[in-house]
Amino acid sequence: MANLGISNTHVNQFDGSKRAAKTRHKIQTVIHVALFSAAFLFVAAIVCGIVV
Repeated sequence: MANLGISNTHVNQFDGSKRAAKTRHKIQTVIHVALFSAAFLFVAAIVCGIVV
């Protein structure tokens, strides 16, 4: 690949707005919690025999 003089730094470093970075982090956290909870509930339902 061509070296464009851009290092592999995190995208948030280039984001001038800390509020946008915090909002993005909160949204990602909510999504991760929701997905983990849904997966846990699905597995628990299978183990308990609710989902066939």
